[in-house]
Amino acid sequence: MFDPDLFISWMADQGTGSLSTLIRDASWASGCDRKAVTQWLSRIEVLGAATLDWRGGRWHANPCQVTDLPGNTQTAVLTGARPVGLGFYTGRGAVTTPQQHEQNGIPLPGALWFQYPELSRLHEFAAAVSAEVVPCAAESASRSLRAFDPGPESAPPACDSQAELLDPLTGRFRPVGPIGRRPAPGLYKYKQFGHRDRYVLLREPSRQPAPGHRTRVPRPEPTWHSVDRRAGIHYALRPSALPLRWKADQVPGQAGRNTLGRLTADRMAPLPLAQERTAVLCTGLTSLRTAESEHYDGVPLFIAERIAHTLHRRLETA
Repeated sequence: MFDPDLFISWMADQGTGSLSTLIRDASWASGCDRKAVTQWLSRIEVLGAATLDWRGGRWHANPCQVTDLPGNTQTAVLTGARPVGLGFYTGRGAVTTPQQHEQNGIPLPGALWFQYPELSRLHEFAAAVSAEVVPCAAESASRSLRAFDPGPESAPPACDSQAELLDPLTGRFRPVGPIGRRPAPGLYKYKQFGHRDRYVLLREPSRQPAPGHRTRVPRPEPTWHSVDRRAGIHYALRPSALPLRWKADQVPGQAGRNTLGRLTADRMAPLPLAQERTAVLCTGLTSLRTAESEHYDGVPLFIAERIAHTLHRRLETA
């Protein structure tokens, strides 16, 4: 039976390597195909155990650290790639919580929490497991989030590409046929090399003539940008379409923007990696997935607001 915690320990020992080799080894260890392993590794990256360079074909394990959960809970979570098995940590006072197991999915490594009555106990635990103590990583990650920027320009799809365009109101891609000479701005999906989905954004530049300038200003040409699918979807959607939702936990004494709650994203507009990683750091647990939504627990209101702001999305609160 595949042991995800043992595999993560092996990754910590290896440190770095070829991504294709990692997929091959994980496929052999789990008995699953490449597609399932790729999805599993994406969730491992969200958990912070490793950083994956899909374009460069490399991966590296992230250092094991102990960090506070938000909300003054006096609870810390271990992040990064843990170099030894769960028993080593639970034997020193940590508590393990299993991740949600998806049907037909590869199991994920469990979360490790440590509760401490005083800060000195946290540092004693970190020293015992050879991990660095860092300030609340979820708060630090939220401050590092930046609004979406399409980045450098890229070549447009070939004129004969059979493309699909995202409907900004529904979040669904609809066929638009071959790319013409004057395509509409928005997020396009098309097949690269006949089999791989690629996403490109056609952005209409805003015209900002100088104050008092009466000369007719030429209309700028739209520009093509290669984008990540998730980030591109959020950028192209209307702010009110498929909104992010946050619901406060029913916990006495909580008030204001530090209140903890559940952040929910529609499966048609999932959170990009940086925003999802921030939400996951609030508990060390991956999202609870349903047919239509992804739920992230323990997210303070101010972090939910920051995530929504950087995605140009509306946040509905309750």
